[in-house]
Amino acid sequence: MPGLEFHPLSELRGEAAELLAERFARQRAAEALLPEVEDFEAHLPADGLVATRNGKAVAYLAGAVSEEHAMARWLFAGHAAREPEALRDLFALQAEAFGVSRFMVTVPATEPELIDVWFRLAFGCQAVWAVQAVRRAEPVDFAGIVRLAVPDDIEAIVDFDELLYDHQVESPSFSEFTAPPREQLRAEAGAVWEETYVPFVAEVDGHVIAILGLYYKPGGDLRVPDRNIDLTFAVTRPEARGSGSMLALTAHAMNWAHEHDFRSMTVDWRSVNMLSSSYWPKRGFRPTYLRLYRRVP
Repeated sequence: MPGLEFHPLSELRGEAAELLAERFARQRAAEALLPEVEDFEAHLPADGLVATRNGKAVAYLAGAVSEEHAMARWLFAGHAAREPEALRDLFALQAEAFGVSRFMVTVPATEPELIDVWFRLAFGCQAVWAVQAVRRAEPVDFAGIVRLAVPDDIEAIVDFDELLYDHQVESPSFSEFTAPPREQLRAEAGAVWEETYVPFVAEVDGHVIAILGLYYKPGGDLRVPDRNIDLTFAVTRPEARGSGSMLALTAHAMNWAHEHDFRSMTVDWRSVNMLSSSYWPKRGFRPTYLRLYRRVP
């Protein structure tokens, strides 16, 4: 078999776009809630490499180094392949050229051959992106009420921010990021009342025990469809777990989205978050992409 040849993406953008279109057609056949896309070339990153065999493109890999995180990243349109094995060669070339020791790649959850390639390059699953159709949900009764958050809830919201940081630090997440000073979290929490967020709280006897936030996430990528709302934040106080408060919040948020004519709801979670990775699939969310990560010691 003739060997692979490698070319700058700038020379074969049309061929790479065809590979991406083929990959995305398979994705949409498996998950109809993914966005409709016409111009795949417009989604391609600026730089990358294309592998050809016998003059025909068989794979491409296109990404960049995030200077902020000192990490190479290949995002939603970062790769596609007719010969997935060629991605291993492309990664070897790009990883050496990038000169970093941390790598992140976004892989379609419905493409097992692509996932296998990255696992055999020592990547592991770090996070999951998922979606489901918006529908009318049966309200969930619990010993409290669900309502929109108001500015008087800001201290409770800061509490939940701290709880999430603390949870991610624990095993098996082992996050290296501890909670910022409370003053900083309080300042950031003010964004909850901007027009792009819809925050709900569950309250019992005047005490906020859980929170769930929706977000008008911008579309235009290969993940977020039109008429979509993103479930961006959800935390329950440890002592309130099992109370039904988060079930009530989730049903309330789904009904709010249905009443406001949203077609789909997206969510993402860290795969090592034991609570989220169990809760959201049980609520009907289907994985669309996996975020894979590798760090070289």
